[in-house]
Amino acid sequence: MGYPRVLVVTSCTGEKRCKPENQLTLEDFKEKARLQQREAQLTQFACPAGQMYTGQQHLRAMEGVQLLRQSLGREAVDVVILSAGYGVIPEDKTIVPYEVTFNTMKGYEVGEWAKFLGAREAFEKAIAGYDLVFVLLGENYLRSLSLPVETSPDQTLVFLASKTTATHIQGLAARTFILSLSNAEAKRYHCGLVGLKGFLLKRGLEKVAKQPQLLETIYREPKEFERVINTDFVQLELPLEVERVQPVGKNGRKGRLKVKSQTTETNDELKEKDREFLAIPPLPPAPNIHLGMQYFIPEWDDKVDPNYDFYNDISPPGRDTYADDVYAHEIYNIPNYDGILVSKYIIDKSKKKKAKVDEIGIREYIRFSGKVMGDCGAFGYIKEEVPPYTSEQVLDYYQKGGFNYGVSVDHLIVGPFAEPGVREKRYDLTLHNADDFLRKHRAGGYEFKPMGAAQGWNPETYAKAVKACIEMGYDYIALGGLARTPSKQIIEILKAVHPHLTPNTRLHLFGVARMNAIPAFRHLGITSFDSASPLRRAWLGSGDNYNSLSGKKYAAIRVPPVDGYGVRVRRLLEAGVAKRETLKSLEQDALKALRQFDTGNLSLDETLEKVLAYDELVELPRDGKADPKAQAKRRAKHEVMYRKLLEDTPWKSCDCPICKEIQVEVVIFRGNNRNRRRGFHNTYVFYQRFKQIIKNLT
Repeated sequence: MGYPRVLVVTSCTGEKRCKPENQLTLEDFKEKARLQQREAQLTQFACPAGQMYTGQQHLRAMEGVQLLRQSLGREAVDVVILSAGYGVIPEDKTIVPYEVTFNTMKGYEVGEWAKFLGAREAFEKAIAGYDLVFVLLGENYLRSLSLPVETSPDQTLVFLASKTTATHIQGLAARTFILSLSNAEAKRYHCGLVGLKGFLLKRGLEKVAKQPQLLETIYREPKEFERVINTDFVQLELPLEVERVQPVGKNGRKGRLKVKSQTTETNDELKEKDREFLAIPPLPPAPNIHLGMQYFIPEWDDKVDPNYDFYNDISPPGRDTYADDVYAHEIYNIPNYDGILVSKYIIDKSKKKKAKVDEIGIREYIRFSGKVMGDCGAFGYIKEEVPPYTSEQVLDYYQKGGFNYGVSVDHLIVGPFAEPGVREKRYDLTLHNADDFLRKHRAGGYEFKPMGAAQGWNPETYAKAVKACIEMGYDYIALGGLARTPSKQIIEILKAVHPHLTPNTRLHLFGVARMNAIPAFRHLGITSFDSASPLRRAWLGSGDNYNSLSGKKYAAIRVPPVDGYGVRVRRLLEAGVAKRETLKSLEQDALKALRQFDTGNLSLDETLEKVLAYDELVELPRDGKADPKAQAKRRAKHEVMYRKLLEDTPWKSCDCPICKEIQVEVVIFRGNNRNRRRGFHNTYVFYQRFKQIIKNLT
């Protein structure tokens, strides 16, 4: 089947692949001989026009073009660029960097310069012969074309333009559709207005690449382009309400009832919800936004016994916790993180672990083939006057261990260590170490990528630290000391850092994984972050232990083991709450009931009764005595949370290998092998949702 011939017309951008100090100016374009002479001086920076521009509109548009070419072939779509210096040029024309834009020109200046370039005639010639033309131009760039130009009734032109520029688009013989864009659309699609046209073109071409027949549809009915880009669009905001289907009534009809989500909310370390995304600041996207965003998980020996017997709660005899236990990335076919962060301080705390890492390297130790980042673990030595490591020690450690990335030696500026007189010393020490670390890295020929640590106590000091690291020569910088800082304060810091970033600067955020802040963080330049919060929520707190892909969170059902005499059970026995035999019987009844419920052999209410009979007794005694009021309060609270979990049975609809293998055991709060597996599941959910957000943003 023959498809319509497609052309994309986009504009040059101020952001370019390189910006030498002697780049071309407006005066250089006025004389041909001078232009040739100046271009010769910039030969080392020359490249095809399609590769020169790094602004968000251009990058997103070209990504869409590539998707269509991968589907239908290179000839499926052509690209021309309206350059304020070179005029209308094909994407493969070799050019050099320049600093000229229509955006800063006054109306009459746009007209005069466009006439000199022959922009109108060149545009008319460029679009001739194409069936479907997408035009992505801002107001002054559209003004430079002096529309209308000659077109054919057999052509279709789709303009992605702001509402104020619509007046420049009229009198065309071709079928014409204007997709008007404003701040409302930018907010809806969670994309900065600067890159919105490119984002939407990419979205449309991505759909066309999967369903090529849509090209003909858009060609015939250009307004269909709007429907195409909105098909299956996933709003980033998670719904505050969910639809629940009512039971079939006497009239035989089903109804839909909107009910408030009853997912129990608990305060996380920052008392922030991830139900609504934080607003993206009104700043241009960071110049490094094309570098994407990655999630690293800290390594804290989070492993489980793959042969654990859940019914008898025992591991096989002769088990070697290092050799036999497995990490999450050994359970899932694809790791639930882009990399792993390993802190030297954590390694050094265990002589056995340190010796093993020294012997076989970090990759072999954690059995991970992906990216491994190393840092010093500053929280471990926060109370020390100075860090316990030198640059030489850390450089050798990263190199011998086989790390991909290594962070310079830093010192935290938080809490009492952020007081005047103390913070300045730690700030200067961290920057001095960063400079020393990079100098010795270069001199020593180390192979891992060096990362400069940046600490601070307000937006200004963080910005100054990042700027200093960039001037030292770092292109990967890590922001520390913000793990317990509210997201809105972090955003203020990133806004201050934003002007100093370059297209090649990567920015890591230590200890922060906030689902609701990901769009804002990415917009402001964060390219990677680490946190174990999704994992640890599995056993910390009472209400958000099991997460689902829908965004709902559930309490895990507490069935603490009687055998082993844990602290809780010991205190119950000491207070005379019940005899050990009674507790053991209730414990086993609760476990049996949950397993029968999972297989459909026990009702929800009967299951709850068995679970709560044990659950209310495990309320910790106060002053050595059982408190009936506290027990009743616990039962009432947990009944609501447990009922919600058992009504929804989220583990049954989860496709992760842990939920499929151990089924209801994953939602039982009981020991490492259940709790940590639930943490692995939560990390899987977090990573899937994170990737979906990033996909929606690009």
